[in-house]
This record gives sequence, C-alpha cells and structure tokens, in this order.
Amino acid sequence: MADMEKRLGVVPSLTKNNAMPEEPSWMYEEEQGSSPDWFNLEDWGIGRYFGDAPPIKWLVKDILPANSPGLVCGLGNVGKSFLMLDLAIAVAAGPGISPRFALGGKVPERGAAVFITAEDSADAVHRRINSLISSETEKLKCAQHLFVVPLAEVGSRPLMVTVGGEFVMTDAWYELIDKLDALPNLKLLVLDPLQRLTSADVNSDPAAAQALWNAISEFCAQRKITVLLTHHMRKDGSREIDGAMAARESIRGTTALVDGARWVFALWLPNAKDRDSIEQVLDEPLDELSVVQGAVVKSNDIGLSRILTFVRDKQSGLLIDRTHHLAEELSEKSHLTDEQIMQTFGVVSQRWHDGDPFSHHAAAKSRYLGTWMCSHFDLTKQAARTFISEWLASGRLVKEPHPKIQRAQGLRFQA
Repeated sequence: MADMEKRLGVVPSLTKNNAMPEEPSWMYEEEQGSSPDWFNLEDWGIGRYFGDAPPIKWLVKDILPANSPGLVCGLGNVGKSFLMLDLAIAVAAGPGISPRFALGGKVPERGAAVFITAEDSADAVHRRINSLISSETEKLKCAQHLFVVPLAEVGSRPLMVTVGGEFVMTDAWYELIDKLDALPNLKLLVLDPLQRLTSADVNSDPAAAQALWNAISEFCAQRKITVLLTHHMRKDGSREIDGAMAARESIRGTTALVDGARWVFALWLPNAKDRDSIEQVLDEPLDELSVVQGAVVKSNDIGLSRILTFVRDKQSGLLIDRTHHLAEELSEKSHLTDEQIMQTFGVVSQRWHDGDPFSHHAAAKSRYLGTWMCSHFDLTKQAARTFISEWLASGRLVKEPHPKIQRAQGLRFQA
C-alpha cells in the first residue's frame, strides 16, 4: 500500500507509517468546551458592506473575472487548447501601445501565465507558439512571464487520486503550488485537459469533482489568480446545440463539474441556419471546424454572456473573434428597400400570371422565392426566409393552388 501511495504521490502526512492520520483537534473542540479560532462574527456585520462595492477585476474584460476557478469546454479538435494558449500569451505580453485581445475581449493587465499541457509535446508547443507569436522580439516580451510545460517531456503525475475511498490532492499538486508561489505577479494557470491530470473519476463521480474544485477554489482565493481547466463536451451527432444553455447541458460528465466552477465557457459548432448565414457573409465555403460559437454558460459574477462567433485563421489555426464584423455584415444583408420589396411582389405576380408561381418551400429550389431574392439582392437565406414568413403572416402573399397547373401550392401577391 505504501509503495502504491508513493508512486501516486499522495501527500506523505496523510498516510504516515501506514496508519490512519490523526483526527484534527477541531473535531473535539465542542466536546472540550472550547470554541474554534475560526472567525469573529462581529467582523462581518453589515457595516463592512457600506459604501460602494469594489468593481470586478477582469482577466478578460466583460468575459472572464480574475481570480476565479473556471472550465473551458468544447468538442475535440475545436480549438480550446489553442485558444487558452493564446490567452496565456496575451496575459504574459500584456497591453502595449495597442490593446491585447483574447477570448473575445481585452486583456487589461500584464502578469505571469503558466500553461500545463498533458496532450502536446515540446515540439508541438513550439510550433503553436511560433504560429501565434510572429517574431523573436514578441517572444522576448513574454520571456519572463510565460511558461508552457508539456508533461510528455517532464513526466505526468496526477494532481488528485482516490485513497481508501477518499479524494486526496497529491504531493504533485503541492509541489506545483510551491513552483507557482515562486513566480511574481502570477495571474493565470491553465491545466489542459482536466481528465488527464487526475486519476479520480471526476466525470461521473460528483464527490470527486467537488473535491477537485474545493482545492482549486481555495488556491485561487488565497493566491488571487485564475485557474482554468479544459474539458470535453459530449459527442452527440443527433442534435444541434442551439444557444448557451444547450451548450452547458452538453458538457461531459456530472453536473458537479459545472456547478463547482465559478465560471464556465463553452465552444460549439453553429447550427445549420447560423452556419449558412455566416458562410454567405464570408462569401466562401467553410469546412466543418472553420466557424465556432462560444459563450460564458455559467458565471457567479456576470451571468451569461452574448454568443461570440469565432472564425478559424487559415494560417495559424487560431479561432479569431469575428462577432462584431459578422453582426454588421448580417445586419446589412438582412434589409430590403421599399423598391426591392415592390420589385419582389411584381415578380411574384408575373410568375403567377405566367403559370409558373414561386413556392414558399426551400426544397422547391429554383421555384423557391428565397432563391430568387438571394440571387437578385444582397440578402442572406435566413433573411429571405424571414421576409417570406412575414409576408405570408400579414397576407401580402398567399399560398394557393394555381388554376392552370397540376402542382402544389404557389405564391400569389395580394395587394
């Protein structure tokens, strides 16, 4: 048993001489009539909370509060690890003449960042850093602040194990804390991925997940740093993720994994409708992983965030936030002038008169009114669908059988 515990790196004081650890004195303080030196209740009266509340400190403005334990989730190969490496670089480099951006927001302050990966080799890390930092001069800005540790090179040791049915943080965890304490102005620790860094079943055992978060939360609070763990989402090809709450429900494992974190960010592939609109705006065909959506799906401090849209950079492979640009383009491609609307109604009337009416169904392809609208105006398919639905609801268009043809219902303009 002792040999196994040594291999696992269990904290020595927990298993000394193969004996059960001594029970802490606080277990008996009530029986002995003494009161624990825990806290003074009078120090925490309402008077402590008079005046203005302190503002939220940000690691990423309006996205990620500082000093929080968090979880970043996504499907395999979606780009979450690369996105976290980019965040670590942004924190280490800090804002200069121009602001630094990561994860869809500004990084307001500089500090040390440590990225520990259990998946990539040193060579793979080197290639990734080179794709994100264009020059040696840029690397020098991070030289004293960025540390990227590939466990494939230094050896992988679990940070939490199960001993006698209890979940125990190992000496590897406390050794890591000692190394981190030696870094001045540490702001960020990334552990990538969660499952490879613990031998306990944090996916299916709520108690294991809670034990891990308890240790990480205590570390964040005491050292005033942010710790982010990466994790996977469930592979479920049977349904699309439609929004932040659906993404939260798709995170793999017990709900305690999400509940125990103060902040959770999810990355998912857009549904067919959103993807179609984005592809039209970018005016180029996209492969499956070219566009990814993301949002804060849980935060004890800021609630849910807006949904961000990331487009993968073709050279580096990094996900770049294009939310604002796409929103502007989509807005421009979602409007018709009065003249264009009347032109559309005129063509609908002409097609009805000629015995070849438009259809309101997209499956009708060349007969679909939306196809004609998108080919003649700078309009997305979704916007065309919306216009057609609104015109049908208002009675400007009606669908009915054409008297001269044996065909399904067609569209007729009704003044």
